[in-house]
Amino acid sequence: MTDELPEIRRGHPYLMYEMLKETPEALKVTQRDVDRIDLDMRRSGVTVTGNGTSYHAGVLGFQFTGNNNGLWNSYMGYELANYYTPFPNILAVSHTGKTYSTMEAIRNHHDSQVIGITHYSESPLAKESSIPVIINARDRSLCNTKAFFDNVLASAIISRKISGDDYDFNGFIDIMDRTLYRADSEMKSVVSELEDIRNIFVLGAGYNFIAARETAQKLKEATHIHSEGIELEEYNHGCTSVTDKNTLIITISGHKDRDRTGQIVKGIRHVGSRSLTINGTGDFEIYFDTRNDFEFPIQSIAYTYYFAYHMAVKLKINPDILRFDEKEYYDFDMEVFPPGHH
Repeated sequence: MTDELPEIRRGHPYLMYEMLKETPEALKVTQRDVDRIDLDMRRSGVTVTGNGTSYHAGVLGFQFTGNNNGLWNSYMGYELANYYTPFPNILAVSHTGKTYSTMEAIRNHHDSQVIGITHYSESPLAKESSIPVIINARDRSLCNTKAFFDNVLASAIISRKISGDDYDFNGFIDIMDRTLYRADSEMKSVVSELEDIRNIFVLGAGYNFIAARETAQKLKEATHIHSEGIELEEYNHGCTSVTDKNTLIITISGHKDRDRTGQIVKGIRHVGSRSLTINGTGDFEIYFDTRNDFEFPIQSIAYTYYFAYHMAVKLKINPDILRFDEKEYYDFDMEVFPPGHH
C-alpha cells in the first residue's frame, strides 16, 4: 500500500468508482506524457517487471507487440531481483515508484537500461531510471484501477516505439471510453442477481491469462472474496474439487477458447456453480466489439473491475482501502512493506 490511507468514504460512490470514471481522460494524459519520451535503446531486448497490478499492466501493454520474435520477456520483481537475468533493457512499472522488490530488481541489475513507469516524479523509480516515464494522473484508491489502465497504455506505447510499428492509440482510448461506460450498468445488473458467492475462479488462456490474474487480484482487494486467476485448462486439474454452489466462474475467452470454455461452463452446472462469461455462453454473458486480440483482455478488465466494484458495494465493503483501516491488516502490511517501500 502507499504510506497513507486515502480518503475513507462510507458508501457509494467510493474512490474506486470515481477513478474508473476518470480513466478515459487519464488515458489521454498518459498518451500525451509518453509520446514525449525519446527512447534511445542501447541494445535490443526488454524485460518487463513489477508487482501485482503494475506487473500485469506492463505485460498486457507489451502484448501489443505480439511475440515479436522473443524481443521481450517478463518476470515479477522478486523473481527478477533474485533468480533471473534480464535483457539489456528493463521496463519497470510501479504506480508509487517505490515498490520494494521492483526497486531491488533494477538495483541488482544496474548494467541494464531502465525505463521506469510511475505516477510520482519524486519517487525512487523516477530518480533511478535511465528513462523515467512520469504519468500525471494519480490514482486516489488503493485498488489502483485508473493507474492500471494508465500503465497498460504507457507500456503499449513504449512497446510500439521500440518495435517501430504504428498503432491507433487514439482509437484504443475511444474504445475504452465506450467500454467503461457500458460496463458500469451491465455489471451492476449481473451483481444484483448473485447471492452467497464465496469463491471465484477467473479463467483465461493466451493473451487473456494475465487478464484473469489481474481480475482475481482486484476481486480480492475490492470484495475480500477468495479469488484465483488461473489458466483455462489448468482449472480442470484440481480446482474442480473446490468448486461448488457458492463458486462463480468468470471466463475471458478468445475465439480459440470458446469451445473449451463452453465445456467447462456445462461441467460446473453439475455442482451448482454459476458462470459469468466474456465472449462465451454462460449464466451471464458479456459481448462487445473489439479490434484485435491485444485490446480484448484490457476491455474485459473494464468489465471485471466494475463487477468487483459493484460486488463490494453490495457486500458493504469499502474497496479503496484493502482492510487497512483494521489494525491487524495494517500491522501486517507495515511488517512486509515498511514505510517508503510500497
